[in-house]
Amino acid sequence: MTTSASASPRKAASRADLRAPADATGVRLPESPEKRTLRSAKSHAQLSSTAASQRPPRLSTGPPVPSLPPLPPMPQLISVPARQRANSDAPVTVSDRQRGSRRPANALPSGPLHSRKSSLEVTFRDGPRPGSSAAASVSMLRTSILTSGVAATKEGMSDYRVYLWLALLNIAPLPTDEYLQLIHRGRSPAHAKIANDVFRTLATDTLFKRRVTDASLTRLLNATAWRIHTAQQSASAQPAAVSQEPYLQGINVLSAPLLYASRSETQAYALLCTLLTMHIPSYITPTMAGVHRGLDLIDGILALREPNLSAFLLEKVGPAKVYAFASVLTLSACTPPLPEVLKLWDFLFAFGVHLNIVCVVAQLILMKQKLYDSPSPTKLLRNFPHLDAKGVIALTLVIVRDLPEDIYAELVLHGRS
Repeated sequence: MTTSASASPRKAASRADLRAPADATGVRLPESPEKRTLRSAKSHAQLSSTAASQRPPRLSTGPPVPSLPPLPPMPQLISVPARQRANSDAPVTVSDRQRGSRRPANALPSGPLHSRKSSLEVTFRDGPRPGSSAAASVSMLRTSILTSGVAATKEGMSDYRVYLWLALLNIAPLPTDEYLQLIHRGRSPAHAKIANDVFRTLATDTLFKRRVTDASLTRLLNATAWRIHTAQQSASAQPAAVSQEPYLQGINVLSAPLLYASRSETQAYALLCTLLTMHIPSYITPTMAGVHRGLDLIDGILALREPNLSAFLLEKVGPAKVYAFASVLTLSACTPPLPEVLKLWDFLFAFGVHLNIVCVVAQLILMKQKLYDSPSPTKLLRNFPHLDAKGVIALTLVIVRDLPEDIYAELVLHGRS
């Protein structure tokens, strides 16, 4: 008899006393429990003939026999009490396999990637309903962003977020060759500034550094700079054209969430160019006029909503230009964590990036008590507390609802004109 190599450790441990001898003919059967009991209580002569006929050929009660001839095949196995064998290598029947494959309802994997698709994802996937317009479908997308949000992992990754952004900003598919042509032009006129800023972009954000390389960010910023530089040369003969800088410090931070969420550099390039040329063109003028108008709006809206907090900040810190410049220029991308920035941008791209000004006001109101209690409010505002997109969006909607019409109109146009 040979020992199977696939036997489990438990099985081997329970049969340590049945090791196979070198000679296969020298196998000795173990004594049965019945025999051990009877030897202590009765003699061999008192065993009944019925019991003798029901069990295998009787072993001699005399001295142990060194070897026995091989036993013939037996229809029934002798039951030997021992530790139960491990069933990891036991054959599984079809019924057991089917029974084991049934999972209880509460054992299903949880999380956004395994749960039922949200209304936002279904609406975006199926497109306009029969008989409805594209504008109606976009309105449904906006409503779904507020009610259910974009399904994503804890790192902020989503299968369809970038496509949702492209649709909300009305960006048509961009040929990859157009982006590659700009890349092949080499270093842009702003390359020195870009190279000086790239390595500092979200330097402490491990999620961003793990997904986006410095080379990718450099290519994106150089391509965008070439695009703006070429457009400025073509429009130089038009006095009414807005003068824009190919690159300004802060555009690197604005580009970071786009690269993080996009599936390709081409998508990030299309999003960045649309933002800089269509939605916030006055942010990158030589004087950054749009950013300064946004900062003035922060002071005005905060004075309307929270006059005491506004007076406190003016006295202890100064106007918004002292502490909110980066938040305005980067659409709050400078405030961690990055997954919360992506949620905030879902809202901004759906209802207008001009609402970032109100979002900054909402952040100030939410940290009001910390500002009052802080011995150095300036130090606290140097790095805003971690962003809570859900709370900021909820308060932003309340503030916007109460804004006067003239201030809201100025808010909408501050980054475009």
